[in-house]
Amino acid sequence: MAKFKSPNVTINKTAKELFNKIQDLNNLKDLMPDSIKGFKSTETTCSFKMEDLPRVKLILKEKIPYSKISLIAEESQIPFSLDCLIKEKGNKCQAKLEINAELNMMMRMMVETPLTEFLEEVASQMKSI
Repeated sequence: MAKFKSPNVTINKTAKELFNKIQDLNNLKDLMPDSIKGFKSTETTCSFKMEDLPRVKLILKEKIPYSKISLIAEESQIPFSLDCLIKEKGNKCQAKLEINAELNMMMRMMVETPLTEFLEEVASQMKSI
């Protein structure tokens, strides 16, 4: 199992406010880097295209109020999940993103840089929610 993580980011919202905003996957469009193309969403699904990678379709799998939102890939050749982990910090919160994927060493080397950059950009965008 390969794990890719964003840095922890501090957000000027409570854990509840952040959780309530991003649990609706329609709101993820505002967090996507400019390199993401063809973003489509519903309240519980989203799909998009990353440069040099196949189209990604994610489905809301799990919500643990105010601490975790977990999405899983659907129709993907590589099983993976994308988790947002949230911690309350007074009237602010801290969040980090993680991708867990079933990758062999060769695939890991190919996707490590684009996935890490993607997570860093999305985490950075979360600061401005």
